[in-house]
Amino acid sequence: MDKALDEVINCIILDDDYKKLLDIKKQMNNNKELLNLIDEIKSLQKKYVNSDKDEDLEEVKKLEEKLNSIPIYVIYGQYLERVNEKINLVKDELNDYFYKVLNN
Repeated sequence: MDKALDEVINCIILDDDYKKLLDIKKQMNNNKELLNLIDEIKSLQKKYVNSDKDEDLEEVKKLEEKLNSIPIYVIYGQYLERVNEKINLVKDELNDYFYKVLNN
């Protein structure tokens, strides 16, 4: 069982999309402007949740538009979506497998 689990993990870790995702993440971590923008959005989102003021939400939307205009962030999102889809497929297969094992 451990060997099979290691194979599943290696399948994900060795995937080209996953490797590219990690590479892009490193690049993003070196971009102070991008990181500051992400932090500012998170802070405003928390502020909006706590205050429920529409002007906070409008500011969040403006900053999100700016964030979504940064190519590396958009590419990161695309790779993240693809990797998550693959992980979900593996998860679904594992769930089906264990369901069959435990219910037969």
